[in-house]
Amino acid sequence: MIGVVSKNPAYMMNSELEGGTYIALKGRVPIRVIGNVSKGQPLVPSHVNGVAQQGTWNDNYFAVSLETSSVHEERLVEGVII
Repeated sequence: MIGVVSKNPAYMMNSELEGGTYIALKGRVPIRVIGNVSKGQPLVPSHVNGVAQQGTWNDNYFAVSLETSSVHEERLVEGVII
């Protein structure tokens, strides 16, 4: 199971716990990526911990990019976790 850290969760499970991190497992969220990303392409875990990169439909993808970016540095792109 792969999720994305969420700063604005719709539902907070175990909200009474201190120091927890909210994780999005489904839906539309900003996703940290590295390298070229094209709208509509699958996102897969990259070699950098906690960051995604564009993959192929044959990979074990966890999300789809909703925007295109040709910036090579790490940044946020809108995506949908499927």
